[in-house]
Amino acid sequence: MKKFSATLISLGLLTPTILFAGEVYRVLSADGEVTFTDSPPANTTSETIDMPKINIAVAPPPANSKDSKDGERESAYTKSRIIQPSNNASIPPGQLEIVVQIALEPSLHTDHLVQIYVDGRKQGSPSASSTFTLTSLNRGEHSIHAEVIGPGKQRKAKTQTIKVHVKQHSSNY
Repeated sequence: MKKFSATLISLGLLTPTILFAGEVYRVLSADGEVTFTDSPPANTTSETIDMPKINIAVAPPPANSKDSKDGERESAYTKSRIIQPSNNASIPPGQLEIVVQIALEPSLHTDHLVQIYVDGRKQGSPSASSTFTLTSLNRGEHSIHAEVIGPGKQRKAKTQTIKVHVKQHSSNY
């Protein structure tokens, strides 16, 4: 509401006063002095002046954006990728954590969160971070992707799905 009020006040201050003027009169005094006014004195000679129309142009909306629920403009994500680990990465035995890093352009909006998925299942709660640490992955192949979630749990972007191969020592040797 504060943003709306500030915008309205700014527009009021920036709007030329000619927009609010009704008629403009040219007044000739007894001394021959010419003045212009919007309300001529009663005992003087005056004539109405036709003012030219004001040209007002409305700017087009910015590219790559859409309206959000609250009426503000928000940019769509043009890039959403998992940049770490690489696709088909092998996780060696003994490595207990996998760091997953997401690249977003533009950067993550303040009211958006990122949800990570492993093998199609949510991992933890959505976070306002683009870096995650996965632990306790069992031996074998796992698919990983992430989704950017906006207000109302609406999906705003989705990364590609990558595969990682977790290696662990076997007791069969």
